[in-house]
Amino acid sequence: MIKAVILDFYGTVVEESYALLDRVADVFLAHGARARREEIAALWWKEFRLQCDGAHGADFCLQRELYPRTLERMMRQTGAEGLDIDAVVKEIIAFAVSSPMFEDARRFLQKCPLPYYILSNIDNAEIEKIVARHGLRPSGIYTSEDAREYKPRKGIFDKGLQRFGLRADEAVYAGDSFRNDYEGARGAGMLSFWLNRRGEAGPDGCRALPDLEALLPALEILRKESEHGDDLS
Repeated sequence: MIKAVILDFYGTVVEESYALLDRVADVFLAHGARARREEIAALWWKEFRLQCDGAHGADFCLQRELYPRTLERMMRQTGAEGLDIDAVVKEIIAFAVSSPMFEDARRFLQKCPLPYYILSNIDNAEIEKIVARHGLRPSGIYTSEDAREYKPRKGIFDKGLQRFGLRADEAVYAGDSFRNDYEGARGAGMLSFWLNRRGEAGPDGCRALPDLEALLPALEILRKESEHGDDLS
């Protein structure tokens, strides 16, 4: 029986840093980057993902420690010079604690018939501030800092479920990253939904939603299926 909803946070409940990446691209271009604006944004995601993938166990680092490493690698690859990395990191963190909330997420949280939890790749200091800023009251929060590893590693999901007092078959997970959220949660045995706000192409059979509010009717279907003992895998 499904007892709870577990949500990613950035890109799911609050806006992802796409506008911020436009600002990062401006800074890189102003400092001589030999790359197009869209290439700089793509390079950020690639390099930051690599940093997160390598940060676990004894090698774990907070995101605020991974940001400068990512920017330094981007500088070398694009030829940008003289960039004030500390200033850019401050902008990234400022966004992390002030990102606007999606209206569909606000409506979902108001109507959600189940307890909801947050499981996110983010530092505790940032998520504590933004959750308070938006007046959210999740039943629990678990982060990459708590787990000392990042999604999509199975361990962060397993540890989060344990912290929340849930089994994998008792929770639905929803998030905007196909790799980190949809596949990561599935790998941990959870029923997962991909929040595909950008209308990207996905594989056949993927449980995709146009916005978070669209999860509400899916939860009702799951409730009825659970009552009838149907297979939810």
